[in-house]
Amino acid sequence: MPEQLPSGAGAGAGLADQVGRETATVRWLAPEEIRARGRRRNRIRAVVGTVAVVAVVAVGSVVTVGRYGPPPSPVAAPQPANFPAPATSPPDRVEIPLSALLQPEEVGPGLVVDRVEVRPDEAVQVIDPTVPLGCSGYATRTRYTGLARMTRRHTVQQPPAVPGDPLSGAAVVHEEVFRLGPDAARQVFADARAVPDLCAEYVSAGAIEIDGERLAVAAVHRWRMLAEGFAGDESVLLDWQTTIRRQDDSTVVDGPASRLVGVVRVADLVARVDRADESADPERGRALVRAAAARLCTAANPRC
Repeated sequence: MPEQLPSGAGAGAGLADQVGRETATVRWLAPEEIRARGRRRNRIRAVVGTVAVVAVVAVGSVVTVGRYGPPPSPVAAPQPANFPAPATSPPDRVEIPLSALLQPEEVGPGLVVDRVEVRPDEAVQVIDPTVPLGCSGYATRTRYTGLARMTRRHTVQQPPAVPGDPLSGAAVVHEEVFRLGPDAARQVFADARAVPDLCAEYVSAGAIEIDGERLAVAAVHRWRMLAEGFAGDESVLLDWQTTIRRQDDSTVVDGPASRLVGVVRVADLVARVDRADESADPERGRALVRAAAARLCTAANPRC
């Protein structure tokens, strides 16, 4: 049975009011502009697509340590008759409901949620797995290598152009939410916060196909901080710019293309909000991260 979003007054109305205030003055991108930017971004990401697969395999090989959570509690001894049992705290929630992620109406009109995944015990990848391969400072940083207790991800996108094929709809926002132990959540956020300091500029080599011709290219990546501490317990808004040049004569093939990545922590939850449509509007980026933080509040341990 599909999950239902909460509706009605009270906390739900308060959240809707907050999101409405955040997005009331936003200029929405036209569908054709989103599709054009998506095609351009696909060309740019081709330069590092191969190494992205390698990075995922590398991460998967080291996530057998750093497990979350305390050891199991010993079985309690039986209580004497008529002796009250000690009070216990309710167990922490592990699941991440649909309502804890951004909804289509908070991103733009006419959009839908698709490409949904919910997985337990998964490696945490808040920062793109290609970054450590090109950025030596981040590669040598001691980073969190444990598992998320639960991961939920989905894409807010244009309706699929081909029925039944989610990838035929232009993506606008990808969001991933990871549930971790409190200390692990802080470490994961700190890892993301370190990227603009360690990876201000680096180069990755690869190949790209244009009009049937395969070219050896070098992608110049630049990360910078746009905003910090504006949502949740901790938050950053990062700008990732990529320019692709031919290796033989340094001619610019494409770019610079800008991609906004927001990371926010609320208690034991960390969310990544990725503007897949390349909308380089910092105000809009901050508004989406604030809306994402408000959503996380309802599912965090403890609640906001």
